[in-house]
Amino acid sequence: MNIKGLASKGKNKSKNIAKKLLNKYSSYYAQPTIELKLDGDKVIIETTEKVIPNSFIEIKHRSSGKRLVRKVKSSKAIFTVSELVEMAQMGALDFYFKIKSSYMYYKKRIYFIPSNQFFKGISREKKLVLNSYKTNFGNLSIKIDELDFDYNITQLESIDDNRILIKGNFEVLNEDIRNIDNVTIMANHRLDSQSNVFDLDFTPVDNDNRKYSFEGVIDEIKSSSEKAIDLRMDFYLRIYDDDIYYQSLISLSTFRYFENDEDRFLIKLDIDDKVYSYYATENKHSLALWITTESAWWRSYTIACGRTIYEKASENHVDDSMIFFESFFGKAYSGNPKYIYETMLEMGMDKDYTFVWAYSGEDKDIIPGNPIIVDRFQPGDYYKYLALSKYWVNNIIFPIHTKRPGNVYLQTWHGTPLKKLGFDITIPGPEVQGRQNFYHESRNWDYLISSNPYSSKIFRRAFKYNKEMLELGYPINDIFFKDNDEFVANLKSKLGINPDKKVILYAPTWKDDEKNESWQHYFNLEIDLNRLYEEFSDEYVFILKMHHLVSENLVIDDKMKDFAIDLSSYDDIQELYIMSDMLITDYSSVFFDYAHSKRPILFFVPDLNHYIENVRGLYLNMEKELPGPLVRDNDELIDIIRNIDDVTSEYSDKYDEFYERFCSLCNGNSAREIIEKVFK
Repeated sequence: MNIKGLASKGKNKSKNIAKKLLNKYSSYYAQPTIELKLDGDKVIIETTEKVIPNSFIEIKHRSSGKRLVRKVKSSKAIFTVSELVEMAQMGALDFYFKIKSSYMYYKKRIYFIPSNQFFKGISREKKLVLNSYKTNFGNLSIKIDELDFDYNITQLESIDDNRILIKGNFEVLNEDIRNIDNVTIMANHRLDSQSNVFDLDFTPVDNDNRKYSFEGVIDEIKSSSEKAIDLRMDFYLRIYDDDIYYQSLISLSTFRYFENDEDRFLIKLDIDDKVYSYYATENKHSLALWITTESAWWRSYTIACGRTIYEKASENHVDDSMIFFESFFGKAYSGNPKYIYETMLEMGMDKDYTFVWAYSGEDKDIIPGNPIIVDRFQPGDYYKYLALSKYWVNNIIFPIHTKRPGNVYLQTWHGTPLKKLGFDITIPGPEVQGRQNFYHESRNWDYLISSNPYSSKIFRRAFKYNKEMLELGYPINDIFFKDNDEFVANLKSKLGINPDKKVILYAPTWKDDEKNESWQHYFNLEIDLNRLYEEFSDEYVFILKMHHLVSENLVIDDKMKDFAIDLSSYDDIQELYIMSDMLITDYSSVFFDYAHSKRPILFFVPDLNHYIENVRGLYLNMEKELPGPLVRDNDELIDIIRNIDDVTSEYSDKYDEFYERFCSLCNGNSAREIIEKVFK
C-alpha cells in the first residue's frame, strides 16, 4: 500500500484505526527517524522517508512543555538555533513526528540514528551549546548546556603499552576567562573523591586568545585500592584562569562515528593482569575508563556486538509465531519459563509456534521438543532470534532493553520476595547500583506473573510497574500437584542417592555483603557438615544447592561424598524440592515455593541481626511470620532435626496460615492459565 492510498484509507476510519494502519503498513511511522543538519543558524531536519501530507516536526522542552512545530515540506522542516535557545535556555529538547488532519491525529517520538550524534549547535552570545544524544529508550533529544568553553577531541590513541595520546582544541565562550595559564585532564573515580591529573600542552590558534589547541598523555592511572577491579573513571577537560578553573565532561560525539555499539570500545590495554578499557559511554558518548578483568571485558564487548546484530535483524518483520525463552541469564533450563514451555508442548502448541531457547549449558538434550537453541554468550543467533521473536519469556532480564514495536514480553520472575527488591532497597550495595537497568527493562514488560497478592503489591512498587499483573500462581509450582513418586525414584537413581534414605535440601541465598573488592562473590559455609555427617548420615542425605553467584566456591570433604552432595549446578531446583523431605534455607525466597509441598522448613540464620541491619532489608518479620523455626547455631540445628516431628507439630497452625497467604492461588494449572491469557 503506497502512502497516498494509506492516507485515503485513513479518511474513512477512526483515529485509532488510522494509527494502527500507520504502524502496520510502514515501519517508518512505528519508529520515525530524521537527519539533523546545521547550516549557520539554521537547524535543518530531513525525514528519512517521504511522509504523508500534513506531517509536522515538533520540538518540545522537556521540563517546561514549551514547543515549536514546523510542517514538513519536501521532506524538510527548518528551525533555528536562536529560537531553540530562546524557547529553552537549559535542559532537554525532545523530538516528535506528528500527523494532523481532519481524519487523523498521530504523534510519535523520533528515534535516534547514529548519524545524528555529530549535531552540535552553539549560541556564542548566550554561552549555550546544543548537543544531540540518544535517550535511554532510544529516542532523539538535544541537551542544552551553558558552557564556559566549547571543545573537540581530534585524536585519541595508544602510543605504547600503557599510555594514551589525546589531542584537541577548545574555544572560550565565557568572557570572564581572560588569562589561561594551565590546561589539564582530570580522571575522576565514580565511587570516591580520588582524581588523577594529567597536564596538557596548549597553544593559541592563529594568535586568537579565545581559541586553543592542546595535547598530552594519559598514563599511570592510580587508585585508592590497587587490588580493586571494576573501577570506572570519567574524564574532564579543565582550564585554569589563575586560581579559578572551568571544566567540562569530555564528550567524544564529534570525534568518532559510533555506528555500532561495539564501536564505543576505543582502546584496550593489558596492564598487570587487568584490562584498562577506554570507551565512550552509552548515549552520552563521554570518555571513560573501565578497569576490569579480561573475562568481564569480553562479556561486555560481546553484548555490544550483539546489540548491533539485534539492530540489523530488527530491519526484518517480527515473526508472530516465534517465542523466545530464557531462564537465569541463559545458564539454566529451569524456572517459570521452562514450565510454561513444557505445558505448551503438552498443549500441542509446537504445531503453531517456533520455539527458541537461550541455553548455554553443555547438555542441550535436556530441553524437550525441537526448539532452536542459542547461546546468550555468543553474539550471533541469540540476538538475531531475539529481534525476530514476537514473544519474549524471561525470569530475569535480557541484555537488550529496547523491544520492538509489536513485541509481547512476559516477565515470569523467579520467586516470592523476602528480601527487598529494586526501589524498595535503601541500604547501599550492588542491588542498588544495578537497579537502573532493571527499571529500563521493566518498561518493556507487558505481563508480570505474581504468585500471591503480597507479591503483586511489592512488584508494582519495587519495579515501578503499572501494566497487567497475572496473579495466577507460579508455573513452577504446578509440579507439587502431580504424582511424582516414579519421577523421584528415577531421580534418586540418576543422582546415586540411596532410595531408602530421606533427603535434606540446603538452599541458602547469596548475601550482598559477601563480595570482595573484585566484585567476586565468596561464601562462608556456616553450617557444620562434619557434625551433620556424624549425626545423620545413616538416615539422611544432605543436598547442597547454592546460589549461582557463590556455588563455584563450595568445597566438600571426600569422606562425606555419599552424604553431602553438591547439586549447585543442577538446573531445576523444583525437581530437588519434590525429592526432598526437609528444606534448610536462610534468606532465600525458595521456602515460598517449597511450602507448596507442606514439608518441614528450617531457617538457619546465625547472622540474622547483621543481615537485616546491613544488607538489603526484609519484607517479613522472620521471628513472627515464617512457617518454621529460626535456627541460630549448629547445636540447635542438630537438635531440631533429631526432633523434626515435634517441631512440625509445633508449627502446624503457623504453616497453615502461611500456606493460605502465599500458596493458595496455585492449583496445578498456573502455566495453562497464563498461556491462555498471553498466547491464545
